[in-house]
Amino acid sequence: MEKVKIVIDSTSDLTFDEIDKYDVEVVPLTMTIDGVDYNYKTIANDEYIVKMRTANEFSTSQPALGSFLKVFEKWTKEGYKLLVLTISSALSGTYNTALSAGAEFKDIYVVDTKTTTRGMVYLLEEAIKELSENIPLEKVAAKLREKAKNILTFVTIDNLDNLVKGGRLSKSAALIGGLLNIKVLTQLKETELIAVDKVRGKKKLVHALIKKIIDEKGERSIKRISLPNALADEYVELIKKEVKDELDYVVKDEDIMTTTPAISTHTGEKAVGIIVELV
Repeated sequence: MEKVKIVIDSTSDLTFDEIDKYDVEVVPLTMTIDGVDYNYKTIANDEYIVKMRTANEFSTSQPALGSFLKVFEKWTKEGYKLLVLTISSALSGTYNTALSAGAEFKDIYVVDTKTTTRGMVYLLEEAIKELSENIPLEKVAAKLREKAKNILTFVTIDNLDNLVKGGRLSKSAALIGGLLNIKVLTQLKETELIAVDKVRGKKKLVHALIKKIIDEKGERSIKRISLPNALADEYVELIKKEVKDELDYVVKDEDIMTTTPAISTHTGEKAVGIIVELV
């Protein structure tokens, strides 16, 4: 049986209990608020969102090459092969950095999950299952790349301010959007995060989301839906109701959680990630 260690980045939203349960190594992204650096170990998810309310500047940075090299060296010296799961390369350079670090070693398989937050956990759980069945690591990595095609990743954006602070939207566009109560539905595609729809008001945003899920899933069935969110209780309740009424699926409490700071920095408060696993 192969000795395999799974490495995953901190955008996966794994709790400390899950990190212990799955026995994974987490490589953190760094968040900076007004010149102070944080990572998933040094600040709670909800505390970080509260800090953003009064911050003048905030940003994220991907793990340095040296961070991956240190982890890879540690486990390969102990005779492990490595499976590395990263946030979508459309959102971060983390995948390319891990790939570059992995080139220095044998038997390291880096998978671009094409998703983030709980979508990464879906793939992590699948990897653990297949490895327990003694499927060779190379085949497991290939299967995960295929399985990633059955994960839909959406984000509802309530407030455009963080997009301005992050340099992704002009102040004038955000001002107009705020005055018109504009809400944005985005979807993570193969190579980019795209704006799927722009609507006025929460209910229209949720309706646009449900329509898009129906369009995207086609003949496939829903296996699981998770709702990682940035303190967005009202949105979560609206989405849960519409998912139940229109998709005949009940979102479990365990699949609702606060997003990691690396994600909240870009989405802003009251954003919701909708991660749909299809079969």
